[in-house]
Amino acid sequence: MPPIYVDTSVVAVWLFGQKSEPTRYPATQRLFDLIAAGTIEGLISLYTLQAVYAFCEDNLPPDEGRGAAKLALRTLLMTKLGIAPLLKRVERLVHQRRFPISDPSDQPHAIVAYLNDCQAIITYDAHFAEIGEVIDVFTPEECMAGRLND
Repeated sequence: MPPIYVDTSVVAVWLFGQKSEPTRYPATQRLFDLIAAGTIEGLISLYTLQAVYAFCEDNLPPDEGRGAAKLALRTLLMTKLGIAPLLKRVERLVHQRRFPISDPSDQPHAIVAYLNDCQAIITYDAHFAEIGEVIDVFTPEECMAGRLND
């Protein structure tokens, strides 16, 4: 079965949302449990790692951001998630028209998912719905409800 691309919005809920995202956290935890068990193959990219670091700097006090980012990245890297590289310039140029998405920071994630033959992007970011005709887009809840295999 092809991998799923796990968007940063899902990673952030899994890493930081147990208390702040009580309605979303259980589905993200189940998703990561399935990845840990090898039932689902998950993929992130180096863009995700940078976004997790930025999340910590943006949402935590300055004296805590770097330390929290280091711990979060360590936790993430200890999962069974695969990690895709940054896009080459030509890959981005060739594929950017295929993914007309209103948030330009989401476009590299979509291209990485496409180039790595991911069956879907799992996200809480509504912008990805704009490219739902090119690649399937689901929330973790939809994925856990079996929509991934429909």
